[in-house]
Amino acid sequence: MQISGYKSPTPPPPPPKRELEVKPGLGNIADRYNTSRTVGNYTSGLLLGAAKETFTTALQSPRLAWEIAENVVQAETIGPNLKILGVMAAVPGAILSIPCGPFYGAFQGVTAVADARHNHQLDGTRPPLKRDTAIDYARSVTTPADGPEGKEPKTMTGKWIQGLEEFGDRKLQAGEKPYDVPLLSPAFSLVGGVVSGAMSGAAGLVIGLVAGTLTCGKEMLHSVTDEDKTFGARVGQFVAAPLNVVAMPLALGWNGVKEATPRGFVDGWKHGPIKPVVDTGKAIGGLAVSVVKEAWEH
Repeated sequence: MQISGYKSPTPPPPPPKRELEVKPGLGNIADRYNTSRTVGNYTSGLLLGAAKETFTTALQSPRLAWEIAENVVQAETIGPNLKILGVMAAVPGAILSIPCGPFYGAFQGVTAVADARHNHQLDGTRPPLKRDTAIDYARSVTTPADGPEGKEPKTMTGKWIQGLEEFGDRKLQAGEKPYDVPLLSPAFSLVGGVVSGAMSGAAGLVIGLVAGTLTCGKEMLHSVTDEDKTFGARVGQFVAAPLNVVAMPLALGWNGVKEATPRGFVDGWKHGPIKPVVDTGKAIGGLAVSVVKEAWEH
């Protein structure tokens, strides 16, 4: 029933639609989340790689020792002395490979995560959020990969073993002779390096002391006799002159050890322990003449 003269009220118009506004504080939330996820991915890859290589390197070390000895013995490109040294180094080499595993695995894990993160977009751009790229490293060491006979090595030890097998299978070319060294080369190398370094270091200290004393005396003399020099400059030169007596022996001694030791190791390996000692003696004589002459004439 409609009452005469009464009109139903007109409903109010709907409010205008407001555009979605992103609060300024939330504008970069995706980037912040992506950063934290990136850190997690790299950490996961590093830990996963280090753990995997630690386990597999320790597990494969006995086989590595066997492969070193086997392939060194059957290699045609090296002589009998190197074969003996290689067999002797098989077990120590395999043991030393174990502490290298975690570092190799950590590097591989981080590299795999980095490659996965940067290869999602064909145009080179990166979306704000990504899938967990740490899983890419796990997949890279558990799924088949193309390689020689479908057996591409996935571990550090596996790659070393593959290289050893290739070394053992290598044949001599026509007219080629196997490479060999004297059996006592390691001992000769040690003697040559240690003796050369000790000789050169001790000689450097003595030569530096002589040259430093000469320089100190001349600097003190010049601080008094030079013309056109202020009193402060004279005092400074006189006080600083004794530093030559300390600095020059230390510098020449350290430089002698640094230069002569590696050269002695190499020459001792190649030529025996006598040559590096003789060469070091000649170098010391030449150094003494040149340094003392320069200190005297300077």
